[in-house]
Amino acid sequence: KQAMGPLTARGPKTMAAVFLPGNLQDEATCSVCLEFFKDPVSIECGHNFCRACITKSWRGLEMDFPCPQCREIFQQKSFRPNRQLANMTEIISHFAFPGAKGAPEEGLCEKHREAFKLFCKDDQKTICVVCDRSREHRPHTVVPIEEAAQEFKEQMQSRLDCLRKEREGLLEFKSNDDKKSQDLLKTIEMERQLLISEFEGLRQFLHDQEQLLLGQLEKMEKGIAKRQNENITELSKEISLLNKLITELKEKIQQPVLEFLKVRLDHELSYIGGEKPVPVSSDMKNSICNFSLKTVVLKTVLKKFKGEWKQKDLTLDPDTANQLLVLSTDLKSVRMGCRKQELPDNPKRFDSNSRVLALEGFKSGRHYWEVEVGASDGWAFGVARESVRRKGLNQFSPEEGIWALQQNGGRYWAVTSPQRTPLCISERLSKVRVYLDYEGEEVSFYNAENMQHLFTFNVAFNERVFPLFSVCSTVTYIKLCS
Repeated sequence: KQAMGPLTARGPKTMAAVFLPGNLQDEATCSVCLEFFKDPVSIECGHNFCRACITKSWRGLEMDFPCPQCREIFQQKSFRPNRQLANMTEIISHFAFPGAKGAPEEGLCEKHREAFKLFCKDDQKTICVVCDRSREHRPHTVVPIEEAAQEFKEQMQSRLDCLRKEREGLLEFKSNDDKKSQDLLKTIEMERQLLISEFEGLRQFLHDQEQLLLGQLEKMEKGIAKRQNENITELSKEISLLNKLITELKEKIQQPVLEFLKVRLDHELSYIGGEKPVPVSSDMKNSICNFSLKTVVLKTVLKKFKGEWKQKDLTLDPDTANQLLVLSTDLKSVRMGCRKQELPDNPKRFDSNSRVLALEGFKSGRHYWEVEVGASDGWAFGVARESVRRKGLNQFSPEEGIWALQQNGGRYWAVTSPQRTPLCISERLSKVRVYLDYEGEEVSFYNAENMQHLFTFNVAFNERVFPLFSVCSTVTYIKLCS
């Protein structure tokens, strides 16, 4: 206590940081928590501990209380406050940590004022050598701070390399995607310009044809008016001459008989009328009829150009249904039964394949219809030529005159040849729209829910075709939508 006298004379607030001898700090440090004493107490052997530390050490003991430092055994739990040690500890802490109540110095442990030289992997933080000896970090994995920093640098470098590689991949993807997008945009712009040019040409063509046909009509109108005027002039002359002759003859008829007989009638009776004018209607009728034919042709061409599609309300033809198929009473849906039905065998009926045709066939035009399908496997539908084989087994294929879509094995297929074409469909089909363009030689399938294009067959039709449907499972169905 006397040794501390000169130190306390100046006061802790005016002292700079003092590097106290290690044994002096040890005297002020609890051997249990390795920190400066807090409310220190002395036990019978003379050793000192924090009140909380010795209480925790003896907790749960009924007898034989050992000293945590010298291990001497005491029969009773007793300790007394050591106020002198408390005062000394407070003074030493002020000299060891000047300004400790303020901001902690950078790079020093707040508790022990020691430099951070170690790193605790369990708590992921830097600690000092005193912290390493404390009970808090004793079971933890502790390494030198330089080693931990090197390990972290290696991990960070590895992560940095991965991020750079990922960034390069994204930049490359972005570059390629931008290039492809630009190419697509250029293609779209070319198509736009081509479309504008084509329609401008079409508009010009239609305008020229309109002017030509209107000119022909105007020419015919002028021709009719001219012919009508010419006929009126000629007819007026003839009528005037005839009126004059009629008047003269009436006068001569009224003369006395002797004078009447002396009259020479050569001139009067020798009148021969001029050629009758050609009627306007007969002269221009053929021209107008020919023009009307042009109008009909133009109307037909424009109707085809507009591409009018007709939605068909189909019904099934029971005379073509296989004996295993069960048709609804309204002939709108079909499923497979468990046994054959007693049906008359006719040339139109499929006797081996579980198929049925629609009642209506097509040999021209553009038509479409919608089909609802069950979720389970075992259905197919499309179009078939009228001469498709009805007797004996035959496969779905264009060679057999069938162009169809099929579900089998949980997947969707276009029945092409020599092998089927799998369709990339992300969701289950529930309704499909079928387009038939007879003159355009196409059969197309679309998802009716979102109009996603599924597949298109190019077919050079040469006979009537019929919508065809097939069900080969008792757990599914096909329904025609009205």
